[in-house]
Amino acid sequence: MKNKNYFTRYLILVLPLLFINLNAQEEVDALEAARLAKSAAEKAQAEADAATEAAMQAAVEKAAAKARVDAVQAKKDAEAKKLAEAKAAEEAELDALAKAAGEEAKRKIAQELGLDDGSSEGEASVEEAENTETNPEEVEVAAEVAEEAEELAVKESSGYNVGLSGSMGFIQGGFFDNIPIGGSLVISTPWGFDVAGIRFGLSGTIGAYPAKHNSGEKFTPIAMGVGGNLTLAKLVFAEGHVGLVGEATGARGFAGISLERLMKKGLNLPFNVLIGGEGFMSTRLRYDSATYWGGLAFRLDMSF
Repeated sequence: MKNKNYFTRYLILVLPLLFINLNAQEEVDALEAARLAKSAAEKAQAEADAATEAAMQAAVEKAAAKARVDAVQAKKDAEAKKLAEAKAAEEAELDALAKAAGEEAKRKIAQELGLDDGSSEGEASVEEAENTETNPEEVEVAAEVAEEAEELAVKESSGYNVGLSGSMGFIQGGFFDNIPIGGSLVISTPWGFDVAGIRFGLSGTIGAYPAKHNSGEKFTPIAMGVGGNLTLAKLVFAEGHVGLVGEATGARGFAGISLERLMKKGLNLPFNVLIGGEGFMSTRLRYDSATYWGGLAFRLDMSF
């Protein structure tokens, strides 16, 4: 009986302690769980903040790269536009100069043909020249364009030139008893080209030069050939033809001065005069003999 009471007292004492211990353990577990949950939440927040920062940095870098590309393209576009505007302005200036030169050449041709006295255009040109500051380079370019336009207009109006050339010989080879005196017909074509202010043109010739052999025989060699001519500053003229002179291959040459500026522009005459020296060479003029002759020549050119 005594032991039973003792056991009962033990249970009364132990059970409350056991209950208190279990309750305390549950509170400790709840606190640990709360602590772990808080740590996990903080870690998740940190990871979210890091991801947000990375995304923002990537967006900033992408925007900066795009802005750089756009700035480079805008600069290229601005430079291209500037170059295009400069080129357009240059083309417009050249077009204006060419147009003015063409109008001036047209006016001069009309004056020469008696269709227009050019007074109104002349007064307008003088007034414009007085009111406009002139650039020497532009004046030079305009003069060159005007000269080219004038030459083009003359070519279109004339096309071909026919020249009559006569020479009086003063040198000869031993083949002759007297120096041949005769004449040639020269046809100049509008075909040719310009190089450094020198005009090269294509032409052909045919002529006859009565002569007397040192044996006393009289004969008339024919000279014909094709070649070209060149003119420097519309003053110095040279011409050469290769073909048949006598009975075999030969050549004819003419060099002198052209009076075109005086005859056509100064005196307003429809023809041109050339003065110079004319020479002939043949590999076989007659009797298997090669020889030459030359002299002073006068040539009259007519455009049509």
